[in-house]
Amino acid sequence: MGWRFGGFFLWSASINMDTHRASPLDFTALDGLAFAAERGRLNGRPVPRLIAHQLGPVLELAQFAASGLLPNPSNAPWLALNGFSPMVQALIDGKERWHCPESRLSGFLRTRALLPNDESEWTAFCLMAQQAAIAAGFHRRVAAQLAAALGELHSNVYEHSNASDTGIVAFRSSPAQFEFVVSDLGIGVLNSLRSGTDYLSLNDHGEALRLTLTDGVSRFGANSDRGRGFRPLFIGLANLNGTLRFRSGDHALVIDGRTPSLMTARPVQRAAISGFLTSVLCKNTIGSTHG
Repeated sequence: MGWRFGGFFLWSASINMDTHRASPLDFTALDGLAFAAERGRLNGRPVPRLIAHQLGPVLELAQFAASGLLPNPSNAPWLALNGFSPMVQALIDGKERWHCPESRLSGFLRTRALLPNDESEWTAFCLMAQQAAIAAGFHRRVAAQLAAALGELHSNVYEHSNASDTGIVAFRSSPAQFEFVVSDLGIGVLNSLRSGTDYLSLNDHGEALRLTLTDGVSRFGANSDRGRGFRPLFIGLANLNGTLRFRSGDHALVIDGRTPSLMTARPVQRAAISGFLTSVLCKNTIGSTHG
């Protein structure tokens, strides 16, 4: 028997990890944990056993850990990291970049205080991500579009976060799935938009997320011909089954379905988080088409 907090059960079970009985650490579970922690309801309460199976929730948990709301993924006694342990350990060790040495199907790269003049490191990382998408069965053209979208999100950290030295760009490939996450601990999308004159009166994180994803919207103003960084993301997901989750402040904006678009966005209030995080999961439902 357990306690329900915000639709999430906190079970009074042994903390010893049994991965066969553990539930997945998905965004629903993470949202429940964060809400409970934000309200002080996790103190002394046992947490259900969870197992990591997707990149997005693991790195969003790390985002919460940076503000002290939840434990770091490696220090959460209720979480089995499964195959994510090497990546999490590399992040803890402060490595600037990492990739799985055996498969090269997962990796991360930290952003720097200043955008490097030498693009060779980023080019190599993008190529590795592209090859990982191909290994998951995506067409080379689609994989290239996803890598281009990753590049635009990488640029956004430098242009809009005001804390580019806190950014992480990561990817992971598994059978018929490719996922990537770009996060930073910067000012968030609301404060970024409010730094321009067009959005001084904006005060809602959910609306800020929606505006940020709208083509042509930017803190630089409507006539700046800026704010098109998310277009490659939506182009890359055309005709794919994808799930996108954007987090900033006390809101999440979720888009999913075949050919995801902003018209299907669902902004929802969630526990407050620092900075900005984009998590994308693409599913290949038509088999391997590497051509």
